[in-house]
Amino acid sequence: MLLPFLSAILGIIAFLPVNFYPAGFVFLVPLFIFFLREQKFWRLIFGAAIFRLVFGLGTGYYTLEPIFWTSSLLIFLGLPASVFIVKKLTNFFSAKYLIPLSGHPLLFSLPFLWTFFDHLEARYSLLPTYIITVGNIFGSSPFLGLANFGGIVPLTFFAAIINFLIAAIIIKFFKTKFVPIAIIFIFIFLGWQISNFELKKNSSDYNGLSNSLKLATVSVGEKFSAGQFDSLKKELAAAHADLVVFPEDIIDSPAGKSFFLAQNTAQELKTNLLAAFDTTHDGARYNSVVLFDKEGNIIAQRDKNRLTFIGEYWPFGNWRPLFYDWLKKFDPSIADYAIFSPQNAYRQGERKLLSVSSPQGQVSFAAPICLEINYPGNLAEYKKSGAKFIVNPSSNRWIKKGVKHFLYLTNNLKKIESVWLKIPIISSGVNDYAGVILPDSETRLVDYENGEKNYGIFRGEIRY
Repeated sequence: MLLPFLSAILGIIAFLPVNFYPAGFVFLVPLFIFFLREQKFWRLIFGAAIFRLVFGLGTGYYTLEPIFWTSSLLIFLGLPASVFIVKKLTNFFSAKYLIPLSGHPLLFSLPFLWTFFDHLEARYSLLPTYIITVGNIFGSSPFLGLANFGGIVPLTFFAAIINFLIAAIIIKFFKTKFVPIAIIFIFIFLGWQISNFELKKNSSDYNGLSNSLKLATVSVGEKFSAGQFDSLKKELAAAHADLVVFPEDIIDSPAGKSFFLAQNTAQELKTNLLAAFDTTHDGARYNSVVLFDKEGNIIAQRDKNRLTFIGEYWPFGNWRPLFYDWLKKFDPSIADYAIFSPQNAYRQGERKLLSVSSPQGQVSFAAPICLEINYPGNLAEYKKSGAKFIVNPSSNRWIKKGVKHFLYLTNNLKKIESVWLKIPIISSGVNDYAGVILPDSETRLVDYENGEKNYGIFRGEIRY
């Protein structure tokens, strides 16, 4: 079981605080060798579980949530089960037809199996885990441009191919080491060159766009208070932006106060303003983004579609695991979560675009709230519907430790999404960065920790 554990450690090294992305080319090697050599089903399952749990503890430690972790693990365990099935089928056909297949089918299927289950787990677990998949390792690497061919999946497959070839060399699958080593170098070199070409193409296409929009996006620290709001507004007034973006619940206060703060700011600054906060309509509670015009009128609203499990919805009525009552005593701030108070649950909204006026006319955009940004498939739907850019208001008050690590992971994913979709992604959040990520991977972010101000403002322009 040492090999799965070693793979997990190498995977952790690829992310912060070490941030050694080349480990993404080798961290699956020990696990692949374990899959190739191990014959017993339960040992395959146990080894995969060790890998997934250790890797998760080292990369997703900011959210130690048992139900979410269990759902994610159960999906991932389909990988060792598939490995076992391939082995049994190989042995069956070898014996029946006297074909010397040995481990050939499994060896060559590993990159495909890994990519499939890595993507499956990230997409269908109770919370999206794309931020801790293999592909996300390369969000801050020279290979980011490969995302142009389908987002995070081709990056995952690219890494799996390299890992498979290295594993094949170690187990002496090839008669000579020269050929696979040459193939590895060719793959890496071509990947780097293709990535560089795609990023340059994205840059050229983006800079050739004729329309533009001036932005001022705001991020605040958890200690930001209403007393600092006047100072924030003065700086926003100097930006003369076409669109101002507030984070989700800019002040931790009743939703009505957040509404009037946003509405009054839009009126005072004479600008379009987007803000996110709780709303109530049709007798239900929603987490919404609301767009105000220069007079403070509501011109558009979108209600969150991908609700957060446990915090925003809980499908099991009054039943909950006993340990959650202990957690509530430990952290009273979670007492109003849907798991404790079903009446506080949110209703799911629809996926739709918003539209804002710019100097060149109306422009459509998407505004996923908080963790909705971690669903790449939904972002692709928004792009297909006509979104010219994406705005992501968020709040990370729920993270007690590890927020910088979480932001590194989410920004990696945002870079992959922006390169893939070829549109800018704008960030604004509580305990988050303010800024924009462009389709050529250029990242312009302002820290929310700014001395005694407890806020940061990004002033810039996007093209569309």
